[in-house]
Amino acid sequence: MEHLLAIALGPVQDFIATARRTRDLYAGSRLLSEAAAEAARALLSEVGAEGLIFPAPQDPEELEKLAGAGIPNVLLVRVPEGKDPKALGEKALEAARAYLRGKAEEVFARRREHLLWDEALAQVEDLLEGYYAYLPLEGGYPRARERLMALLAARKNTRDFAPVPWGSEAYKSSLDGARESVLRLPQGEADRLRVRLGLRPGEYLSGPDLLKRWWETPHGFPSTTHMAARPFWEGVRRAGLEAVLREALEELGGLVGEEARAEVHHPALRDTPFAEWDVRLLYESRLEEFPSLAEDPGLLEEARDRLRALWRRLSPKVKVPPGAYYALLHADGDRMGETLDGLPSPEARRRFSNALALGFAARVKDIVEAHGGGLVYSGGDDVLALLPLHRALEAAKALAERFRETMAPFGREGRAPSLSVGLAVVHHLEPLQDALDLARRAEKRAKEGEPKRNALCVAYSPRSGAERMVRGRWDEDPPLTRRLLRYADLLRAGEVPSRAAYELLALVREVGEALPGEALAAEALRILGRKEMKGAYREELEAWLRTGENVRRLAEELLLARPFAEALDQAGVPVESREVWDAH
Repeated sequence: MEHLLAIALGPVQDFIATARRTRDLYAGSRLLSEAAAEAARALLSEVGAEGLIFPAPQDPEELEKLAGAGIPNVLLVRVPEGKDPKALGEKALEAARAYLRGKAEEVFARRREHLLWDEALAQVEDLLEGYYAYLPLEGGYPRARERLMALLAARKNTRDFAPVPWGSEAYKSSLDGARESVLRLPQGEADRLRVRLGLRPGEYLSGPDLLKRWWETPHGFPSTTHMAARPFWEGVRRAGLEAVLREALEELGGLVGEEARAEVHHPALRDTPFAEWDVRLLYESRLEEFPSLAEDPGLLEEARDRLRALWRRLSPKVKVPPGAYYALLHADGDRMGETLDGLPSPEARRRFSNALALGFAARVKDIVEAHGGGLVYSGGDDVLALLPLHRALEAAKALAERFRETMAPFGREGRAPSLSVGLAVVHHLEPLQDALDLARRAEKRAKEGEPKRNALCVAYSPRSGAERMVRGRWDEDPPLTRRLLRYADLLRAGEVPSRAAYELLALVREVGEALPGEALAAEALRILGRKEMKGAYREELEAWLRTGENVRRLAEELLLARPFAEALDQAGVPVESREVWDAH
């Protein structure tokens, strides 16, 4: 009898999110994806291409393409008669665990003298949680799949709790506090050695933490500071002052020494000097992070003077200094479970799997990098990426459109899967876990707002001030992305007074509940009427004010457009005229 087998690997979110640097984030997602790919390879060798339902490669070569895009952590297999589903589940899990151990041995070998070797490997071996469930394929595929996923969820809820083999009195990990540090460093020069090992002073890391930190990528991965500085570089490039910036970085690098060198050749940075020079050199507040400057006050002050001289050379053609905000995008598909439940056979599920993997997930990287960003993870309908602020809204829209086009053939009665996106605008020095939390809350708000799903939620967390969120569905006319870009242009052109948004928001807070919607909108129109604005632009804003909710929305969107306006200004992007806006 044939069986359906489902295998789940984890922990996904906790392992990926336990990160202090973006390279930790990227490495964590790639490690789990590659472990899942090893499990898929093991299954492919046993059941053939026709047996794999999710992922659904036609042959081993296509599986490699899927692995490059990202393999999700749940695999679904059609087990032919004569094969033992339990043995297949065990083989797949063993392949995934063997991959992680082999990668850890490879990565740790270069720094073995600085590690508690056995404890580090034991922690990595214990990292992967693997569960599987299987049942006979009878009563029709949809019913069998529904029962199987319920069985897998029940198995995951009965987790195994075994004693850990590495317990010690060492300091706990600085990142998650769950595992002990496996670093072995001399007391006298521990912090200097930490810096040479890619760690921060005072940082204690476990085996899984170090596996992510030391895992080598062919091109490195951009940091949050890289993303924050990207609009600045665009402005320098548009002004034709690249040589001035490169010369200044060489001078600053000469003061700092070898620590100022960088080797980040990611596509997002390929045309910038940040592939060679540490981007922190452009932030005066971060110069003290270089040990050579921190230990020599005179040298530190000279570096600051040279940085200020650079600003004088670039200004006023370029807005200086570089910006401090970037965008973290988290996206997830809508109605995926509903769509899967409606697929009548394993063959239909394979077609869906291929469309999702090759039509969307495999193309996400190109879309993100085309907008100057770095893709952290793209597995199925799940996306996590870093983006520069001046291109972030365009990137979010492009991803949603690509997903809609890919999933359109699988919709039923106008209920095709759509993509909900959370876009968090955060300071580049904010803890990465806080940024992740904000992006996930924004994505959840995009899904759960009314009307539900098929939406974008933009969240803004200023270093000082209240957190703000705005939401809009992709099928609105115009969509939220276009409205925010338009408001940004109005702010940049000085056509909307900066105080207008605050006055509208104060109006809503003070009398919003006391006045009927029409009266609130009328009062908002009166406030805008007092502002020194050209009539055409006042009419443009007034066109949005029909209800009390419109007043709040306009005020919040004007406020949230400001960081995008600043990034667009710094990147030297021309302000669109009213005629161009109308043409859109």
